Amino acid sequence: MDNYLSIANGFGMWVACTAIIVVVLFQTARFIRISFRAGDRIGLPRAQMVQALRTGIISAIVPSIALLVGVAVLIPKLGVPFPWMRLSVIGSVIYELFAVEVAATAMGLKDSTAAFDGQVYAAAVWTMSMGFIFCLLFVALFTPSLKKIKDRLAGNDEGWMTLMNSAAFFGAFGFLWGQPIARGGLPLIALLTGFVCMVIFQVLIRYARQSWLKEWALSVSILIGMTAVGIAHHWHGTGG
Repeated sequence: MDNYLSIANGFGMWVACTAIIVVVLFQTARFIRISFRAGDRIGLPRAQMVQALRTGIISAIVPSIALLVGVAVLIPKLGVPFPWMRLSVIGSVIYELFAVEVAATAMGLKDSTAAFDGQVYAAAVWTMSMGFIFCLLFVALFTPSLKKIKDRLAGNDEGWMTLMNSAAFFGAFGFLWGQPIARGGLPLIALLTGFVCMVIFQVLIRYARQSWLKEWALSVSILIGMTAVGIAHHWHGTGG
């Protein structure tokens, strides 16, 4: 099925994805209302609560740039409704792009930049949807047991728990970084450019005391990395 995008952008997908986003918006409004009621009960000034809400909204704008970039990257392969819904609800660009890459390679393609058909599209949608559900199930079922596991593994040693969390974090991202390093070409250019940008931002944040850059560093590094890939591909032919 080569014209799968007619289904991916079809009325049914728009209805299904819009319904999910409406539910999330309702939950958001419900949480805000509950928060304001709790603030009133403890005597928190209404102006202070409004200011906190405004700060949260403004802080969410910059990270949303990376989400918009992710939607733009996924639209040519998956249509508009599904990436829009996924990044509106889950909001993890890294996971969504990684899931599409895994689905594409599992279906025999070189990577997610190759031409999709209906089967690859279906595999990508299922991978993105089902790959994350286990995290939600784990949180729902095992959150009460996490403290027991933590106490059994680390006891009262908070330093050991911090070390384990850091090791798991770097192990997961090391797996992601290893692929562009081994593959080279455009993925490696994107990785190196983004890495250099983040190092520069961290130097400015720490030593030049430009703490306002914390909110911009990731989004700007992603955009610069993508720009470097575009320049390398279109002007120098790197990556074919």
